[in-house]
Amino acid sequence: MNKENLLEILDSLNDGFYITDAKGNTVWMSQASCEMLKKTREELIGQNVWDLEKQGLFSPSVNRLVLQKNESISIIQTIKGYHQKFLVSGHIVRDERGGIKWVVTHAGSINRDLLSTTQHAEVEAVLNRYVQELRNLQTKNETIDGTNPLIGETPHFKKLIGQAEKIAVSDASVLITGETGCGKNVFANYIHKLSERHDKPFIQVNCGAIPESLFESELFGYKKGAFTGASGKGKIGLVEVAEGGTLFLDEIGELPLHLQVKILQLIQDKTYLPIGEVYLHSANVRIIAATNKDLLKLSEENKFRADLFYRLNVLSMKVPALRERPEDIFLLLRHYVDVYNKKYKMNKTLSREAITVLQSYSWPGNIRELSNTVERALIMSDHDQIEADELPDNIQEYKGSSFTVQHNQDVNKPLRKYLDEIEKDFIQHKLQEAKTTREAAKLLGIPQSTLMRKIQKYGINDHLQKL
Repeated sequence: MNKENLLEILDSLNDGFYITDAKGNTVWMSQASCEMLKKTREELIGQNVWDLEKQGLFSPSVNRLVLQKNESISIIQTIKGYHQKFLVSGHIVRDERGGIKWVVTHAGSINRDLLSTTQHAEVEAVLNRYVQELRNLQTKNETIDGTNPLIGETPHFKKLIGQAEKIAVSDASVLITGETGCGKNVFANYIHKLSERHDKPFIQVNCGAIPESLFESELFGYKKGAFTGASGKGKIGLVEVAEGGTLFLDEIGELPLHLQVKILQLIQDKTYLPIGEVYLHSANVRIIAATNKDLLKLSEENKFRADLFYRLNVLSMKVPALRERPEDIFLLLRHYVDVYNKKYKMNKTLSREAITVLQSYSWPGNIRELSNTVERALIMSDHDQIEADELPDNIQEYKGSSFTVQHNQDVNKPLRKYLDEIEKDFIQHKLQEAKTTREAAKLLGIPQSTLMRKIQKYGINDHLQKL
């Protein structure tokens, strides 16, 4: 759903919706709000709610109170020209830095008196749903992570983004799996930004990077004098730092068994025990974990606690490797060329042959490797156009491929069609190299079943006889 669709939906409802910016300036209101206030959009857009309140149009201004308190509120409001009062709720939509971007208020329709408790709950549910949708639209237009964005046009990748948006609404634990460098941390951050915890901390802990002897004190903290060498002031752990927000446990499969039970307690009971303390501390955090390992297999081998695996795996998502979505490589290359051109104040491009070689490479390091490769190429090249022979040696091995892109000349061609034609040609090229579709799928880095679906999609019938 885009912004225009959402506003059309709000405009069709009998309830009033009123949106201001962070300074209280009116940016949009639904038709029901116009009727309620007996004003047109042209009269209201641009007007500040402080001024409208002084004019007696409504009292008090919910948007003003939300901005002053910096929190969502519900109050009883009087509107000029009506004897009955209205229950009005105001919610905040925050920007990527946690500041206020919009205030969205909701009021009952013009023929609705003071709402009952049940009706109030229904109104709150409706408003929360639309505020969440506004947050989704805003987050999609922001850069989640400048060095590892959520960029992809494949149906599976789009489905995965939709899955993340559904997961964000819940507060259950999440397990994200996928190879190193494929963007698990970016999806974790995306889920956090779309959740009700978006204005609270997002704390990432790499379970494989912290020494085992320090992990417990780093995560849970310690009381002063808890052990020899401990700080005289004690230490706040990362769980406490993440209070109210999200704790992202990256590479959870690296966590030693004796520490896994403490994470299980944190998830199960929402409590933890700092070193040297005798009383449990409560924790209001959402747990998102990620791993490039098969935790179920590890649990069967008694290398990972089965009870922790099932606690983590309430909601799960698998991020695909880059070789499983080759049609997205061009989009990512274009993105990173732009990113590093801006970073280093350059204006370099990749040659057609360089793009072909990069699209042919299997990217075992996934998006992280692609990003590093583009950055290195831009820095090291002495030319405005980077050629294939300036790429790393392991990638240049693909330079001898006879596959070439034949569709670059038509600049008016839709991107989807352009990418489909590249993918079709690339698959045909690999099918010519291989003796069987199984071997071709291996060369492409995709499952054979996926290759067969693409062969059928593109009508590459002359290769269907290969087994």
